[in-house]
Amino acid sequence: MDTYLFYGYEFLSEFLPFFLLFVTWKHFRKKSGLTNKKLSDFLLLLFVIYIMGVYHFTGAGTLYEGLRNQWEFRNNLNVVPFSNDIDLVGYLLNILLFLPLGILVPLLWEQIHSLLCMTGIGVAFSLFIEGSQLLNFRATDVDDLILNTAGTVIGFALYQVFDRMTKSKYQQKEIPLTILPISILLLFFGRFFLFDDMGLAKLLYEF
Repeated sequence: MDTYLFYGYEFLSEFLPFFLLFVTWKHFRKKSGLTNKKLSDFLLLLFVIYIMGVYHFTGAGTLYEGLRNQWEFRNNLNVVPFSNDIDLVGYLLNILLFLPLGILVPLLWEQIHSLLCMTGIGVAFSLFIEGSQLLNFRATDVDDLILNTAGTVIGFALYQVFDRMTKSKYQQKEIPLTILPISILLLFFGRFFLFDDMGLAKLLYEF
């Protein structure tokens, strides 16, 4: 039961800021006489859940981890590609983790239609996560950056095949491009400022 409580707390800390944005955006669209397709809403929420999953599995850093560690950034940085022991399973998981990014982003935002642009998004998002991990002493590794970007590129290639096969039938056009960076940042800062797993543990177990 406690495990579900922690997962629920993590979910709400990230999702609530985005949900407020989502409701406000839908309200103003409705007042302007605009409506969103249900598929667009579903895919956007799927994208949000995916981003939250990435933050969870990569252990994106939080304010409270930085405070507990007194902002002491240890040297857990590896800048030499594939200089550590080969971990094929770990490499594959890094690729698979970012593969949905290369599919969902161009599907939701038609402006993202080039390999160069999608590669840049993969690099930027991976760097953002790797940088946040300095707060919790997790390793910041160039291997992760390379493999995450590779996963994004593979996902984009799969999207291109899917888009051609379906003749762009599922390409979404209603969601502004600004929602992409805003949603990623809102989810992160919700986690950064609101999620304190050790604080909840102390409250539950009184240590």
